[in-house]
Amino acid sequence: MWTKLLGVAALAGCAATQGVGLDASAPPPSDGAADAGAAALPFGATVEPGGVAFRVWAPHAAAAAVVVAGTATPMTPSGGGIYVAHVPGAAAGASYVYRFMSPTGTIDRLDPYGRQLTADGLASLVVDPAAYTWQTPTFTRPARADAVVYELHVGSFTPDGTLAAARARLADLAALGVSVVELMPVQAFGAGHTGWGYNPQLYFAPKAALGSPDDARAFVDEAHRLGLAVWLDVVYNHTDGWSQAPLRCFDGDCPGGAAGVYFFGAGAYATTPWGPRPDYTEPRVAEMILAADDWWLGEMHGDGFRWDSVSNIRALDGQGSIPGGAELLRAANDRAHAAGALSVAEDLKGDAAITASTADGHGFGFDAQWDGFGYDIAAQLATSSDDARDLGVVQRALTGGYGGDPFARVLFVEDHDTVGNGGARLPSKIDPAAPESLFARRRAMLGGVLLLTTPGVPMLFMGQEQLATGTFASPPLPLAAATAAGVKMAAFYRDAIRLRRNLDGGAGGLAEGGVEIVQRNDAAKVIAYRRYGASGQDVLVLVNLENKAYTRYDIGVADPGPWRIRLSTDRAAYGDDFPVGPTGSVTAVAGAKDGKPYTLSLPIGAYGALVLSK
Repeated sequence: MWTKLLGVAALAGCAATQGVGLDASAPPPSDGAADAGAAALPFGATVEPGGVAFRVWAPHAAAAAVVVAGTATPMTPSGGGIYVAHVPGAAAGASYVYRFMSPTGTIDRLDPYGRQLTADGLASLVVDPAAYTWQTPTFTRPARADAVVYELHVGSFTPDGTLAAARARLADLAALGVSVVELMPVQAFGAGHTGWGYNPQLYFAPKAALGSPDDARAFVDEAHRLGLAVWLDVVYNHTDGWSQAPLRCFDGDCPGGAAGVYFFGAGAYATTPWGPRPDYTEPRVAEMILAADDWWLGEMHGDGFRWDSVSNIRALDGQGSIPGGAELLRAANDRAHAAGALSVAEDLKGDAAITASTADGHGFGFDAQWDGFGYDIAAQLATSSDDARDLGVVQRALTGGYGGDPFARVLFVEDHDTVGNGGARLPSKIDPAAPESLFARRRAMLGGVLLLTTPGVPMLFMGQEQLATGTFASPPLPLAAATAAGVKMAAFYRDAIRLRRNLDGGAGGLAEGGVEIVQRNDAAKVIAYRRYGASGQDVLVLVNLENKAYTRYDIGVADPGPWRIRLSTDRAAYGDDFPVGPTGSVTAVAGAKDGKPYTLSLPIGAYGALVLSK
């Protein structure tokens, strides 16, 4: 007999309140209609006429109550370890916790489906998603080939480190020309609000210090108004490893030191290097993860996902397989595609199955996956010796893909891992002592050219466009204002992104899959390649990876006549100390070169690049 729900000090993230008498031996309701209604009720708190309905899964609890604004209401068991209650008079904004009579005593818990936390993280808050009025209710998401992604960490993007402050700067990103903003994890996570977010505690509530659910909606709303899609970085391979994290031992049952009902029991699948692994074979766990994706695409009007460490969902860091992991990934991606959203994976094992179709039961269904391009290109650009630069590595990076699809790759030269975790920004890798030096800026700019002219989904890490230097610490410092050199670098990125997205026409080949290596001059460290496709708008790229300038450098082309210079890194607009290169058009003349019948003769600066189109 549970005669009283005692107010006890529960795990962190929980609240304690004096309560109400309940009988743990009371039988479940016999009203079949009531049971059917309970089964149709969503998990979490649902605002209804006259009150709020609550539904929670706690299979090892002998009894349950929901404590709303300090008053406990008994919950009715409805089968399968699920408890439900309707609290008349409750409304959006009310604080609540679940209280369980558990194998370890009376405990209070946050709602796994809770949409908002109190500022102190001790209770959930009832949220009515219908209360937000969308200013941009419809939005056309960019196609994969038009996706230029900007990875953003809310906690350090602005000095305030909030969603509201980041929203105020979205116009700058629209002016930069990117089409997608990818948010590093914003759901409730451990540690301070400037943490990276890869230690999730709950899946539906934004980190309180970052802002409210309506702040997140307003961020998406404003992004859509400006033509920007918003992807969310989701972490389903592990949760916070802290012993008192909200989902750990949720209903009080933790046999043999296991993490409880939401996680694999003791054994090979139980843990990751970062915390316990959700049990993908448990239907309620898989259901919650899929519901979290639905929440982002539905309630929050989000547009897609970046899945963290997929290699630890489908397998043990890519080895073997984890029960339920593949099924979860396929189901999630099928649902995302049904909603018209895109989904990319961080797997980094080079497995083409990650981006293969789910139709045959073998592919995982992601639209693209993070690729080794950035590691290879950054290493070549950071090499201090020109002679040591390997154009074979550059060529492989230019021509890679998965399953014959070059756009199945997410490309980058900087991301949160490469500039953090002991890494550094690309200019700082090139010249640690003087990352704004001429050589650092010129070679970092080559990274931008290669990134935006290689077939794939290009991604910038915040600050890259303004020559941010140093490292992305943990916790990171707020992104500094651009220096004078950074302002020049931003001008380059605006032009290069505009060209990549073909916003002025004539450069459609950059959004198509064809890539031909026209010339690879290993001695001179120069590579030229053609980008092409069904549009017929061929683009020619010439990259000089050596500290040597040419007044004339010849490359072969198939057609005579003028080629328009669309982008040259030899412009004072990109650097006060940069050489001044060619503008306008250059005419191809008869004369065999590189197996082509015509030759283009071009001047190009040391560590320079040119992009041309017919």
